[in-house]
Amino acid sequence: MRFIQVANQPYTLENRYVPGAGVGASSISNRRALNRRATACYISNPPQMPHTSGFYSKNNVTDGGFTVGVIVNKDMSNRVYTGEFDPNNFYPEFFPNMAPFTNENIVVGDKNEEDRLFASQWHDLNHDVFDDWGFFYLYDVTSGKYYFPLISPQNRENGIFFTQTFNAFGRTFTITHGWAVRGIFKFDISVADGLPFKFGAYGNMGSDGDEITEELTQDYSINGQNFTMYYHRHKEDGDDYEQLYSYWIPKKVSENSTKTYNAYYDSDDMSMLSKDVTTGLIVYFAKTNDVEEWVINDIGVSS
Repeated sequence: MRFIQVANQPYTLENRYVPGAGVGASSISNRRALNRRATACYISNPPQMPHTSGFYSKNNVTDGGFTVGVIVNKDMSNRVYTGEFDPNNFYPEFFPNMAPFTNENIVVGDKNEEDRLFASQWHDLNHDVFDDWGFFYLYDVTSGKYYFPLISPQNRENGIFFTQTFNAFGRTFTITHGWAVRGIFKFDISVADGLPFKFGAYGNMGSDGDEITEELTQDYSINGQNFTMYYHRHKEDGDDYEQLYSYWIPKKVSENSTKTYNAYYDSDDMSMLSKDVTTGLIVYFAKTNDVEEWVINDIGVSS
């Protein structure tokens, strides 16, 4: 196991709105998503350290000399939450210590009622790493309710991040998302109230029951502080291209002392979700390659 050291450097953040960047694509669901605030920005340099303590993303948009993912088919879309399977058919195995994943436990939040049961998911990202997976959701630990934030815009070019705010459970979540570089998608989620929540996803992997999975760790250091990153590998046996790596980093430093996520399988149906987190978390998904060095280079910590 290598021990990686990364030093925080002072950077500036330049945000520029891009006219015609595609906020609100032509689909009905994406037009409705304009009911929430979405802002587009090009990130030319990593941001300065935030005023609150904890981990943050530097918003890197170059490879920095590190391994990145492979070219993907950007195929995110919005689909009814039971479009691949009804998650409650896998309750409680896929969602332990949570409320039943039923229609009644899914809140509308700031969405239109007709969009309440729709979620954002990927089809296969090219070469069948998925057979429809994602259906990304937030889970409020206190109320036992689920909410599907509709990601908008979708399938944009590398190096552009979009920020949306979502109101659900009487709380406000901020999600910054986008393809940072080739083959690496990032969710950066924050909430200000300090109450616990989970972020998760589910669906069908493309391995057709012939998968190899690994729970991995990587020790690293930032400015002399030692940390451990927890991440997951899913691979179809005999196919080195059809792999998905995911990296789960709670923003509160103390929430990284033990495994930060869980993955549950029934053949190649799969659920993956964070542990309970309070201030937020950063999740990276990478196609084919293990990009742990790139991820660690993107992480900063403030005290």
